[in-house]
Amino acid sequence: MRLVELSRSEHGALRIRPDLAEASAATEHLIPLVTTEYRKAATQYPIVFAKHSETGKFSSYVLNGLGLNENLFWTGTELDVTYVPMNVRRQPFYVGSNNALCIDLDSPCVDTSGTKSIVETDGSDSAYLKEMLSVLRDLMTGREATEAFIANLLSLDLLAPILLDIRLDDGTPLRLEGLYGLDEEHLRQLEERSFLQLRQTGHLDLIYAVLMASGQIFRLIRLKNQRIALRRSWHTNSAG
Repeated sequence: MRLVELSRSEHGALRIRPDLAEASAATEHLIPLVTTEYRKAATQYPIVFAKHSETGKFSSYVLNGLGLNENLFWTGTELDVTYVPMNVRRQPFYVGSNNALCIDLDSPCVDTSGTKSIVETDGSDSAYLKEMLSVLRDLMTGREATEAFIANLLSLDLLAPILLDIRLDDGTPLRLEGLYGLDEEHLRQLEERSFLQLRQTGHLDLIYAVLMASGQIFRLIRLKNQRIALRRSWHTNSAG
């Protein structure tokens, strides 16, 4: 990654290929998610929580794979999903220090064959750049709301380690570690005033979205089994 602050004059001639943004997630088993995305994401991905390795701070993510560097939705050319998280779609743009707009010059999206420009011929921001700025603004705003939601979950002791011991169709044992989900038992035991507070803040709806998303783990298991079976079939055919 080579992040630099975007200069309309210096980088105005760059061309962008948005179709390659999804390739940035090809080996990402966790992709950061903000609360405004929960409802759409819940229809396809498990939504999980994890601690930052250095700060210990919790963030929320969509889970794409059952192993490190594994994205079971990646087909080799695209993500086989109907909703792509904003943290993927915004590529190759980032928000740097002092909220400066930055671009990753090493991103595969920066390509001379790209169909999108950063600026118009008159030097104004292109419609594409305006769209990316809107996505980045939504991410920045969503980050604050997500932090408030997670802080509320922690204050009510509603996050617990996910204990998932899986045995795949080929007999391979698989354990998920380091991930957290909602503690349904603690949720059921909450006092009425805590439920009221969750409802008033809109956090109860988010909790229901996370709970609904938990069932998507079975989709990942199915995709994992299919990938293993396909790999085994390919090796069998090659050997024959």
